[in-house]
Amino acid sequence: MAVADAAPAASNVPISADDIETFTDSVVRALMQRDHVLGATVAVVQGNTPLLVKGYGYDRLSPARRVDPNTSMFRVGSVTKTFTWIVARQEMEAGRIGLDTPIGQHVPADVFAERGVYKPLTLRNLMSHTGGFEDTSLGHLFQLNGAQLSGPDGYFRRHTPRQVRAPGQFSSYSNFGVALAATALSQTAEAKDVPSLMEARIFQPLGMDHTTLREPYATGPADIQNLPAPLAANLTGSLSDGFIWDGATYKAQPFDHAIAMSGALGGSTTARDMARLMSVMLANGQADGISLYNADSARAFRTPLLKMPEGYNGWASGLMVGTAPSGLATYGHSGATLWFNANLVIVPEMNLAIFISTNTQSGAALAESYPDLLLDHLEGDLVRPPLMPAAAQAYAANKRYYDSLRGHYVSTRRAYGGLEGAITRLINTVEVSVDGDGRLILTTEDGISAFVPASAQDFFNPQDSESSGPAGKLGGLHFLFAKPGGKAQSFETASNLMRYERIGWIHKPDTLHFLTGLMAATCILVWVSAVRGLTRNERPTEVQARASLISAGLSLAWLAAIFTFNAWQTSLAEDPGKLFTHWPSGQVQLASWLAIVGTFGTLYQVATFYFVANEAQRFSVSDGWALWQKIAHGVMLGYWLFYIIVLAWWGALMPV
Repeated sequence: MAVADAAPAASNVPISADDIETFTDSVVRALMQRDHVLGATVAVVQGNTPLLVKGYGYDRLSPARRVDPNTSMFRVGSVTKTFTWIVARQEMEAGRIGLDTPIGQHVPADVFAERGVYKPLTLRNLMSHTGGFEDTSLGHLFQLNGAQLSGPDGYFRRHTPRQVRAPGQFSSYSNFGVALAATALSQTAEAKDVPSLMEARIFQPLGMDHTTLREPYATGPADIQNLPAPLAANLTGSLSDGFIWDGATYKAQPFDHAIAMSGALGGSTTARDMARLMSVMLANGQADGISLYNADSARAFRTPLLKMPEGYNGWASGLMVGTAPSGLATYGHSGATLWFNANLVIVPEMNLAIFISTNTQSGAALAESYPDLLLDHLEGDLVRPPLMPAAAQAYAANKRYYDSLRGHYVSTRRAYGGLEGAITRLINTVEVSVDGDGRLILTTEDGISAFVPASAQDFFNPQDSESSGPAGKLGGLHFLFAKPGGKAQSFETASNLMRYERIGWIHKPDTLHFLTGLMAATCILVWVSAVRGLTRNERPTEVQARASLISAGLSLAWLAAIFTFNAWQTSLAEDPGKLFTHWPSGQVQLASWLAIVGTFGTLYQVATFYFVANEAQRFSVSDGWALWQKIAHGVMLGYWLFYIIVLAWWGALMPV
């Protein structure tokens, strides 16, 4: 995205606070009702003037307590990264860390050490999410049990993800990378820990007395060296609960601890405090005698580190740069925890900044859409009809080109091995198809969105710029080819959170689903055949009878594995957060162990098939299996062996 080095001229036209409040009251309340969101906190500032600092709904239910924008502390997820990158710029200004010096120089080797396979990681890589890390998060990114918490150092030793590509190639969002940067900054600043660093550098100077990276937990003597001091008791009472809507009522959830990833995820704040921070950011880091960062850093927060196509996020010193549907340039960051969803959007041209956080798992659409809806309103509620491809862009006229784009692609933001790799591959695979008009149809776990060809070759824009589907999160698409005339190998998105890489048929979820269905059918047929043999008084040899019995047992194991996994997958629809908090779940482990039992049993059957097939040759034709039965048994074992190879390829035969 091309952004000028100089700060854009900010609008001096005052915005009506009454208009902002009237609009926000209408929109936020309507979306809260539609999406079953219990509470939200909102701040809108223009320059140094708060236009709206307001709470909506409730932050607790037992007893019921209304959201107070001054004291109700909402979790903000990855908006926390804004604090980390501000401190990073401060340390760069002081000359204690450089954009391109190895980050390993500032982190103890027993906490994080590079393997020497690739060039050293730098702060630039971590700010732009080009560190090359896989994304492992299941079971440890968030922790609901306060008795099992770990500080960042212990967490890094146990859960450092692999680098699966050389740093600097392309962006693939990494919470670990930002937490690593925060740890390095605490070292260069000689701070006690990351929460203390943020307090000294940002929260205390700005009077953000209800903002913290600390969390509520009890610490014993053994924990003191590993965990930062917990949240003070007087602030613990100000925390909003997190909620889920179960279809009938709101249910309060445990605190979703992220202290191990301090600096990447763990912030809690109020609308009032964020209004204060946003005013300083709009003033280029200088306000009311406080210097948060200098003019060079202010420019850096608007200037992408990466060379990206116009309108695509190039990560401006860790902040996301983008373009609102209204056409206004923005920068900021969004975020989420298990229950909370937040968004921070700064619009330099309007001298405006917007913050919102919701306390219910279903609040993502509200947090994502409110800033754009407000900007649309301020720009005059312009009506933007859905885009349509030109007649010359129809599929029939461009069949070869569109066919080169069609297929399945998997996100690079995933685990690259083991059972977690299999699950995240299954979840993060998308399908690109084309309709007759020349619209690309992107199908993901989050829904379906349509894209139309842009003026530039290989670029596609969302048909509806206000889509709440995948297009709302991804923005435009840009397809990348290894060679002219070949198939697209990957595509990047305007949000630039990750790439999507083309996959072969064996890694398509549809392939796995089909093969699993066929596997279940063969297992059922084994039992049908066994019952048939009993009713017809067949006389297999002893070896064949044993093979039949083993096959029947293995069929039960395979059917149990398939049923158990499907039951677990269905349960995620009711509570997606379980994927992060209950991993590896007992159901998934059981399914994997059952598949392993089925695997070893199948390998035994394959190894003994020769004896089964030749057993009856020295007996009369009335004894033993008929030829067709031997062939059927061999075909069944061949398919089972093939299915095992597919599961192994996916990584599904690793229960931990």
